[in-house]
Amino acid sequence: MEHCCQYMDEYLAEDDIAIRYSSAVREYSIPVLDDGSSGVILRFCPWCGKELPIGLRDKWFGTLESLGYDPGPDTNNPNIPDEFRSDIWWKSKGF
Repeated sequence: MEHCCQYMDEYLAEDDIAIRYSSAVREYSIPVLDDGSSGVILRFCPWCGKELPIGLRDKWFGTLESLGYDPGPDTNNPNIPDEFRSDIWWKSKGF
């Protein structure tokens, strides 16, 4: 996937930078030093300054719940359908 700029593409490809991208909910974040599951959402790219796309976390949870799934607090729950673990679900809906 291409992101907002070359730097974001490059740094997200590395494991040693403290920025994460979740394709399932289209969300950029900086991890919080706790159990590793929470993060501070980024609204702008730290390198180019562009506004990042609005995350789809609420739509993700709402869609799963409307289909009868209880995803729990984590987007990595193994009980959810595969298409909801990536960007497939929101791209198919045109978000």
